[in-house]
Parts: sequence; C-alpha cells; structure tokens
Amino acid sequence: MEKQNLNTRKLTIEKTKDSSLLSDFSCGIESIDDFIHSELQSYVDMGNCQLFLVRENSVIVAMYCLDNLNLYISEMTKSKMREGAKPMPQKDLDPDDFYWLKPFFDSVEITYLAVDKSKQHNHIGSFIIEYILKEIAADNNNICDFVAVRALKCNGYSAIPFYKKCGFYAAEEEQAERNLFMYRVVIR
Repeated sequence: MEKQNLNTRKLTIEKTKDSSLLSDFSCGIESIDDFIHSELQSYVDMGNCQLFLVRENSVIVAMYCLDNLNLYISEMTKSKMREGAKPMPQKDLDPDDFYWLKPFFDSVEITYLAVDKSKQHNHIGSFIIEYILKEIAADNNNICDFVAVRALKCNGYSAIPFYKKCGFYAAEEEQAERNLFMYRVVIR
C-alpha cells in the first residue's frame, strides 16, 4: 500500500482495493453510507475507480475515489476562462488556439469523497482536495489540466458550497434538484 503524509496533521493516505476496511465508517448521509457498504467494492473491482483511505493515526477518518474522465467544457465556460473570469490551464496555447477547439479535456474525477461524521468540519475534506491537486500537478506523466466532481445534492444536503470553498467552478448551469458538475484547474 502507498502511504503519504498530509501536512502536519498526522493524516496518511493509502490506496487500497478493499472497501471492507470501511465497514465501521459512516459519513452520516444514509445514501452515501449505503453505497460505501454495499456497492463500492464492485466499482473498485470493475476498475471504475481507485479507492483511497485517509487515516489519522490508525483510524479511518475519510475516504475518496478517483477516476479518469473526459471533461466537457461549454463554449460559455471556455469564453469565461479566456476572458479571465474563470481560471484556465497554464499551458502555452498554440497561436491558432487549437486547445480550445477540443470538446473534451483530460481530467481526474473525484467520484466519491466522504469524511467520517465525527471528524467533519475539521478541514479534512479540504486537505484531501489540496493533496489530490498537488499529486496531479507533481506527476509529470499526468496530462490532465482539470479535477472534476459531481457535487452531491440529496435530502437537504449539498456538497456544492464545500467544493466552491475549495475553488471549484460550475461546469454547467446549476439546477435546483440535481448534482452539479464542477471543475478546478490543476496549477503546475
């Protein structure tokens, strides 16, 4: 298993293929907890995502999953990036601007991110986001310019404010009763 230290909090991240390690884990959102305990292992087994556990000392305090994604960016969002209203990749764009002609862009998607209900509001989620971004930026083999997420909205809960605080922007128009597809630019 791969382990990395996160800042000075004595948090470690380990990649695993065994979701049974989360049998006692609960984020307090019933639909997410049900998914983690009954369906996550099949997603990991099928290769739909890579599972990471975050521990404080030996206790699991959070989990997240990553996958590769082709991010669609609307023409309106591309225009806002070029105008400077939204961050854009730090690439030397070609004179003919072919980069922006692509309909899809390589990205890493945070498919799941949950913090144990007893550890929420301790900035663990934002530490995870920053860790993911630093790892992607430092990986010379990774060509993606974006991290994407479908911010959950369900039963009176919304992850959208959390992701906005972490520097994510809507990749589509926000709708009242729907998960919101969001992105953040990887800074190298």
